[in-house]
Amino acid sequence: MSQISFDIQPLGALSAPQAIVFVTDDLKLAGESGASTLQDLVARLAKIEGFTGKNQTAMTVTGAAGAPDKLLVVGLGAADDLPKADFATLGGYVAGKLGKGDAAVACVSGAGRFTPQQAGALALGMRLRAYSFDTYKTVKKDDEEKPADRKITLQVADSAAGKKALKTQLAIADGVLLARNLVNEPPNVLNPESFAKRAKALKEVGVEVEVLGEKELKKIGMRALLGVGQGSHNESQVVIMRWSGAKDEKVQPVAFVGKGVTFDTGGISIKPAGGMEDMKGDMGGAACVTGLMHALAARKARVNAIGIIGLV
Repeated sequence: MSQISFDIQPLGALSAPQAIVFVTDDLKLAGESGASTLQDLVARLAKIEGFTGKNQTAMTVTGAAGAPDKLLVVGLGAADDLPKADFATLGGYVAGKLGKGDAAVACVSGAGRFTPQQAGALALGMRLRAYSFDTYKTVKKDDEEKPADRKITLQVADSAAGKKALKTQLAIADGVLLARNLVNEPPNVLNPESFAKRAKALKEVGVEVEVLGEKELKKIGMRALLGVGQGSHNESQVVIMRWSGAKDEKVQPVAFVGKGVTFDTGGISIKPAGGMEDMKGDMGGAACVTGLMHALAARKARVNAIGIIGLV
């Protein structure tokens, strides 16, 4: 799987092979975008292409003198709608339009500069859109082109605030991608024990992790959970994850509980073959809680939280 990384730079010239600029429905390029010299060209092309700057629409400009090889002009819609716009969804749209190679994104439009939070949300959407799960795909041939890693440079008005917002949003993205990876794993790989081991990796971001095996679960009387998994040779587990980010230790924690049936055959009524392959997703709740705990810790959220997942 190719990797996408981000960098923060001040607004200025767009020097990457491909660049993204934004316009509202007035089609005006920002003077700080580095592409403002192309205003007349963009206006002429917009008439030909029928591009009106509507939200989540785009027009490509190539071969323009003094411009990047590929300039993607992305519509934001009406300027008045920008404060409530979904920039994460917009980032996903932009990522889907990108070609190969690095890119620069001017986080500004004729209606004004993006806030640091908007720029960060844009990166979140791009990271999520770039996700793919190809761990078990056939090994590529020697002469087959492998997907290359890409670097996205976000050009923002306030570099310090932009970096802070980016760090927060990428922490959230990492939590989401962790949950996605867990759900996508096949059940012969992700059983209760291996799931618990992956949850233990959250210690790296500061989460306290405790794993209870069947011996401990019997002792504390969790017999309903043990009854679900007793037909499998894979032992049931309960994982307790704690994040203490609140400054006041006396603050009561928020608790999240996730269902973690790593493969659901149906119990006493065995399910038919149709759709059986989807039963590996019956641990999506546990994956969500695990990804959430990772996101809270990685972005140093000022909250006390406990995540509990029952794995059977």
